[in-house]
Amino acid sequence: MTDLTLDGANFSKFAMLYLDETGRFIEIGDPNRDEARSVETDELERFLKRTISLPKGVTDVFVWVHGWQNDELRSVSTAKRLFANLEDWFQRESARYRALGTVVPGFVAVHWPSSSLPTLSGYKKIRDRAKRMTTQGEAEFFLASLLGYLDRDNQRTPQRKLLKAKDGFYVHCLGHSFGGRFLAAAIKAAATPVPQERKVLAAHRETGSAFNVDSLCVLQMAAGCRAFESEFDALLKGPICGPIVLTNSSSDRALCTWHSLSEGEPGIGCSGAIEPRDRIGSINLLSIDTPYPATAFNKDITNVNASEYFIGGGWIEGSHSQFWHTETMHLIASLVEQVRSAS
Repeated sequence: MTDLTLDGANFSKFAMLYLDETGRFIEIGDPNRDEARSVETDELERFLKRTISLPKGVTDVFVWVHGWQNDELRSVSTAKRLFANLEDWFQRESARYRALGTVVPGFVAVHWPSSSLPTLSGYKKIRDRAKRMTTQGEAEFFLASLLGYLDRDNQRTPQRKLLKAKDGFYVHCLGHSFGGRFLAAAIKAAATPVPQERKVLAAHRETGSAFNVDSLCVLQMAAGCRAFESEFDALLKGPICGPIVLTNSSSDRALCTWHSLSEGEPGIGCSGAIEPRDRIGSINLLSIDTPYPATAFNKDITNVNASEYFIGGGWIEGSHSQFWHTETMHLIASLVEQVRSAS
C-alpha cells in the first residue's frame, strides 16, 4: 500500500461548483463586491458555460462530489488533491493499461454543505440533509443538468459513445460517502423524469435517457446496502452506459456502526451492495502491480473490497476517508480503461 504523495495545493485545472442547502447552484461572483446568489433554472446553461472550461482535446471528464465533513476550504483542497493525483497517474502510469490510450482529463468538483458535529447526531443531520436536498430540494435536477450539459454534444450508439465524434469525451462520476448518493440521485433524475416545465439540459438519446454517464465509482458510499434495488433501482435501467463500482471496508466505522445505528443496516461502504444479487459482482482492490482482469467490471454493479487498504483513521469515522492510496488511482484508471475497451 502506497500513499499518494501530491497534495495538489497548486493544482487549478478544474471547475468548482457550489450547491446551497436547497440543492441549487450558487453564483459566487466577485468576492470583493458581490454577494453569492442562487442560480435560476432558466440561466443554468449560461451559468455552466461561464463556469466550466475544459482543456483542448479533452477525452474524459471526471465529476467529483465529496462526502461528510467537508467545509468549503476542505472541499476545494480535497478536489485539488484528487485531481492532481489522477492527472499525474494518467501521465506517469498509462503504460500499465494497454487499452487505455491517451487520456486528456477535464475535472469538475461540486461542493455541498456537509459539515456537522462529529457525533451520531451530526451524522444523522448530514444524512437527512443529503436526502432532503435531493428528494425535497433541487440537487438532483441541478446535478442532472450539469451532467446533461457535459454530455449533450456527444454522439452515441445505443450502447456506447463514439469518441470519433467532434469533441467527444467520456463522462465519469466519482463520489465519496454522501457524494455518491448525490450522483446516484442525479443520474436517477434522467432515468425517471418527472413531468414539469423545467427540463434537464440535454436532448433524449438512443438509450431513452436525458444524458448518459460512462461510469460511476463511489468510494465508501453512504447509502443502505439494498439501495440499488429500491432508491436507485432506476440506475440499472439507464442512463449509465458502463459499470457502477462501489468500494467497501470493514473498518469504516461511519458506515459499519453509525449507519447501522441510524438506519438499521450497514452502509454500502461497509459491506457492499447486496441487491439485486444477480446483477452484482465482487472483487478485491488490487495492488498497482496487478492488472484487473477483463471481466472485473462485467456486472452492472461491482463491489470492491478495500479492507486491506482502507484502514486506520480516527475513532469517529474509522477508515471512511482513508482512500488516498495509489491503489485507488489504479482502480479508477482500470475502470476508465475497461469503459474504453468496451466501446
